[in-house]
Amino acid sequence: MYQEIYEYLKVLEEYSLPDYKELPSIPLYMEQVVSYISETLEPLFDNKDQILTPFMINNYVKAKIIAPPDHKKYSKNHLGYLFAISILKNVASIKDLATLIAVDNKYFKPEDKQNLYNKFKTIQDEVVKNEAHKTKSRLDLLNKKKLDADDELSKLAFIALRLYIESEASKLIADSMIKRISETMFTPKEVEEKARRDKENENKRINDEANKLKNAKK
Repeated sequence: MYQEIYEYLKVLEEYSLPDYKELPSIPLYMEQVVSYISETLEPLFDNKDQILTPFMINNYVKAKIIAPPDHKKYSKNHLGYLFAISILKNVASIKDLATLIAVDNKYFKPEDKQNLYNKFKTIQDEVVKNEAHKTKSRLDLLNKKKLDADDELSKLAFIALRLYIESEASKLIADSMIKRISETMFTPKEVEEKARRDKENENKRINDEANKLKNAKK
């Protein structure tokens, strides 16, 4: 079990998102976008099929989180946003992602998008590498103790619990920041409308997950 975890952590330590200049220079059709982003992010995720789907992209466009494609084709800027959304959607709500992108659109000019994406890439790569390194250090301490199987599982569970708690603490702080940013940027009516759409999206997500579980049991 240790070996499998170490191998995954090694992948994380060595993984980097592509630079903006490395993104496809020719606009892509939706299926090409899904394939490109899913294959690029596959090392980070256990389930490649849930990284990005055409249905997700259509929802992001409908929710005005990303701009509509130009003649059904998606540009480098689309890809940059979709990379960020695909990575962050498990920890940030659609509403909060929309707020972050609204800040980008308000305060960053189109020509700044390259620098904005590369800044995201730098932070993403740095945080993932740091977390992987810290986790490997914790595992090394356990490995030296030569625990029996039951104690090993128990200690691994506590490491996972710590990671979840650290993640949740970071999320609580980030949510508080985004809430205040949203209240500053948008009118009460806009905030209410965003909350309504977010609730609809969350209910749909829950229903979709429930249906997947139901189908998996058949």
